[in-house]
Amino acid sequence: GVALFMGGGDSASSKKGDDDEKGGSTQVIGIFLLFISLCFDGGTGAYEDKLMSVHSVGPFDLMYNIQLGKTILAGVGLLVLNQVHVFLQMCQDMGFVLVALGLTGAIGQVFIFVTIAKFGALTCSIIGLARKVTTLVASIYFYGHELNEVQGTGLVIAVGSMVMNFWGKKGKGGGGHGHGGGGG
Repeated sequence: GVALFMGGGDSASSKKGDDDEKGGSTQVIGIFLLFISLCFDGGTGAYEDKLMSVHSVGPFDLMYNIQLGKTILAGVGLLVLNQVHVFLQMCQDMGFVLVALGLTGAIGQVFIFVTIAKFGALTCSIIGLARKVTTLVASIYFYGHELNEVQGTGLVIAVGSMVMNFWGKKGKGGGGHGHGGGGG
């Protein structure tokens, strides 16, 4: 569904020439980055689910350690790229916005980690997909974006897959992590 939606083209654009060549190459790069993001998203969720269920790591311990790791990587990146002064200037200029962004991001992370801990990575993934599809449909509705037939088909497939995935999970007993107890 995502591939059809992304590859379906932009129904509003009809320009030819250099813009098409540049747009085509950037679209391929975008689709590749989307694929990589989806792979990491799925793998990360499953790994976090395994850490919480098999190794009894609490959601807040996991969240803290992941954020600590991100902070260390960002700090090393700032030092290596000699961007500490840019970071400090941005903090001075945008302090309130950065604090608000950090707080809303932290609240979102709490929901994600608690959902993984209580319901498993698959349910968290379905909720994330539902949020993204809802945002996409709202954008189409409120901003008047037009979809061509291929994009519409991709959207229907994505929504249908999400609904079928949710129904399949409910039919198998719904709650829990759905671990078969194998491997380790």
